[in-house]
Amino acid sequence: MIRSLVELLDENEPVLALAIHNGHEMHPALQATCGISEADRLREEDPHTEQFTTPFKNRIIVYTSRFTVDLNRRREQAVYQNPEDCWGLPVRTEPLSEELLAELHADYDSWYGLLHYTVERLLQKHPFLLVLDLHSYNHRRQGPDAPPDPQEANPDIILGRNNMPQSFYPRVDKLRLLLDGKQVYGHTLDCRCDVKFPGGQLSRRLHKDFEGRLLSLSIEFKKIFMDEWSGDLIIEFQTALSQLFNQAVQNWRKELIT
Repeated sequence: MIRSLVELLDENEPVLALAIHNGHEMHPALQATCGISEADRLREEDPHTEQFTTPFKNRIIVYTSRFTVDLNRRREQAVYQNPEDCWGLPVRTEPLSEELLAELHADYDSWYGLLHYTVERLLQKHPFLLVLDLHSYNHRRQGPDAPPDPQEANPDIILGRNNMPQSFYPRVDKLRLLLDGKQVYGHTLDCRCDVKFPGGQLSRRLHKDFEGRLLSLSIEFKKIFMDEWSGDLIIEFQTALSQLFNQAVQNWRKELIT
């Protein structure tokens, strides 16, 4: 079972925030055959993205690790079985049984049923919905004491658009302009579209299933608000960044939704 928290605290607000890679919990049978350390697994997850959903009244947070089921992949690719499935990491020490694989695929289907129910419930009150698919990514892959990866290819915030109709691209660029160049915690934000992470399966599926009724945007925060090697959060930085992002989204949605 994929463990999630669903909160709909104000259904009059046409925004749903998701943190689907936030979790670290792993199916016991998968943990027993996991070929990577818990620290390496944590580094490839998106810890603390739950906190970015906090300012939003409607949200879904996933506490199960992407190394159990990756909800941002197509169903047939959602369970990592080989190194090529997850950045060359030796994810399995032995193959998964057909029974376990079927159970995990059923969990995937059930979770998407929950997501679709939640979206439909909000769309009963709104002609158009914003879905924020919130993620984070590493930028110090050479080691904890090595220089960060070059800024040119690693913006502070990436807005992924390749999984939405191109007619939405100008709308997303309006959010980019509300974030790019802003000051937060002594840092000038660099926000760009479609660099490195152009968006995953979740937004692609929502745009297909709810065509014209929502805009689902993949957002990647570079892990400048935390130590990606230890997992430690810089609370003041994350809080300030989250507040700035929320304010930008609120201003943005006023232009998009009447």
